[in-house]
Amino acid sequence: MLEILEKKVRSVWFRCSINLLLKHTGRILTAVGIIVMLAVLSDRLLALGVIKSINSQAILYFSAASIILILLLWLLKQPSRMQVSLLLDERLQLRERFSTTLAFTGSDDPFADAARSEARQKAEQLSIQGHFPIRPTRCWIYAISTWLIAAALISFMPQKDLLGFLRKDKEEQERAEQLEKTKVDIKDAADPVKLAVKQLGEPELADALNKLDQTPKDAKPQDIKRQAIRQLGDLSNRIQQMQHGMKLDSVNQLQKMFRQLKGSSDVFSQKLRLALAKGQFSQASNIISDLQKELAKGNLSPEQQKALTGQLQDLAKRLQELAEKNEEFEKELEKLGLNKELAKLDEQQLRQTLLKQGLSAENIEDILRKASAFRSAASMCAGLGSAMAACGAGAGQLSGDGLAAAVDQLNEFDSLQQQLMLTQASLDEITRAVACLGEGMGQGFGGQGEFAEGLSDRYGPGTGGPGVGYGPRGMAGDDTSTERTRLQNKPGQGPAIASWYFQESQIKGEARREFTEVVQAARDGAAAAISDNEIPRKYEEAIKKYFGRLEQSGDE
Repeated sequence: MLEILEKKVRSVWFRCSINLLLKHTGRILTAVGIIVMLAVLSDRLLALGVIKSINSQAILYFSAASIILILLLWLLKQPSRMQVSLLLDERLQLRERFSTTLAFTGSDDPFADAARSEARQKAEQLSIQGHFPIRPTRCWIYAISTWLIAAALISFMPQKDLLGFLRKDKEEQERAEQLEKTKVDIKDAADPVKLAVKQLGEPELADALNKLDQTPKDAKPQDIKRQAIRQLGDLSNRIQQMQHGMKLDSVNQLQKMFRQLKGSSDVFSQKLRLALAKGQFSQASNIISDLQKELAKGNLSPEQQKALTGQLQDLAKRLQELAEKNEEFEKELEKLGLNKELAKLDEQQLRQTLLKQGLSAENIEDILRKASAFRSAASMCAGLGSAMAACGAGAGQLSGDGLAAAVDQLNEFDSLQQQLMLTQASLDEITRAVACLGEGMGQGFGGQGEFAEGLSDRYGPGTGGPGVGYGPRGMAGDDTSTERTRLQNKPGQGPAIASWYFQESQIKGEARREFTEVVQAARDGAAAAISDNEIPRKYEEAIKKYFGRLEQSGDE
């Protein structure tokens, strides 16, 4: 008898349970939508960065928590059988027949039997679908409205920065980008310096190199650049001190002395003098080494040995004369406005004389350093002259030991020259790195702006248009332009010959120097002038292009 009642109650309970699940789902979705709206508003108005901090994992956790909350509320709010029966009586107006029947289920009372019989008859006639429909509650209207508003805020609401957080974040991001760019700039500028300095093989420079990789914390990009520039300056000073300590300055002065060597009519002497004048000490060493090998093989006749001995003795005499002269130091003193006779004083006398003349301590030390370099170069020149003089064993015969001593001297010069080139290359790389790091750090004029018309009556800030020229103005009314003229000369036979090869007397006969050799000799002379700072280094590329065009014209 109660099976029909139980079936009706279970059907109503299921429908109520589904409606309860939809109700709590709508409430939770509404609450989540409100939370999303608040997050979007806080992010778009206050720039709190809430949306940016949300990732897929956070969304997954939040969704799982919402589902668990919905299920928990649904389970806790499940209706009992009595609540369902009361709901049936209320909606179907059964005057508590279902609830009474369920209350007296286990009773044998005649009244209870009559109630159960009447309830069964009513249950057979009832249709609960229309009275207990499954449909979303009003909460779903709120949920859908909330999510539509949240979507509209996400899509159309502009970004504001009422509290200034966005501006601070942007400044921090720009600062971080500048810091990273500064580190990259320092690394790009310092890598060639490290490579050049490591070739010097000096362990004491390793600490200075390591400091370039150390970046102070919480420092501004400009401060980091300034620190790197200071460290490069310290490294340059240490290399210069090392250069002075190793007397590498003397090599430059020695090359200047050798350039004063005059030519010779003898082939062997001319080659040796030319190599010394060019500063090609390794080539000069090879020339004497080849002579030493020929002597050891016995390929030289007594007449040849006598002639070669005379040439070496003449070169040794010339080297001794150069060592005794102080022309270069005298010229240096005259450039400083000092008496050239000071070049004859020793170090102590020179220091006292300069002190009496009121020179600063820095200038005095610089002059003394140059004097020491000149004296050291003179000593090296005299030593080579003595080695050349010792090449004659007597009676016009060559000495193998004397030739070996000369080779050792030249090899030592070449080693010092290579070391000087490495130190100069390191200093050049440091200068280039400092220039790269210091670009744009100065205050004042600089930079490139948008195009603007210049001012026609004075100097202005414009980048184009009319302006005042910097060229010289003519002073006379009958100024004339330049005129192309050409000298009519009579060319002779044979290729051109450079006057540099023979600074003394010219040798009559056929000219044997080709044009390309002359260009190469001039190129070497220009390179030596650049290394001696007689020609500014910024003109090096222009000089290379010039001699390159000369060689091409020679080939044609």
